Amino acid sequence: MQDDFGNQLPVAAIAKRLVEGDERMDKIENSVAATREDQHEMRQQMGEMLEFFTAMKGAFKVLNWIGAFARPVAAIVGLGVALTGAWTAVRGGGR
Repeated sequence: MQDDFGNQLPVAAIAKRLVEGDERMDKIENSVAATREDQHEMRQQMGEMLEFFTAMKGAFKVLNWIGAFARPVAAIVGLGVALTGAWTAVRGGGR
């Protein structure tokens, strides 16, 4: 086989390069497919982590509300205990 200028074309070398190029393209396509699968799995994991952190944010809000409620209740209970102790000391003489 000859080109337009009369030069002999190495058909076997061209065929070999085409086969090598085809094999290389198959590897690239497989690599891209594997990367897409990895990205899909990573997106699922990130979604689960986001859901977890959103739930934890809500839990911390509830704990802060409980803490805000517990502080004044503790003060009232402490005052009651102190008054009861003082009343007992006055009435019974601390015996």
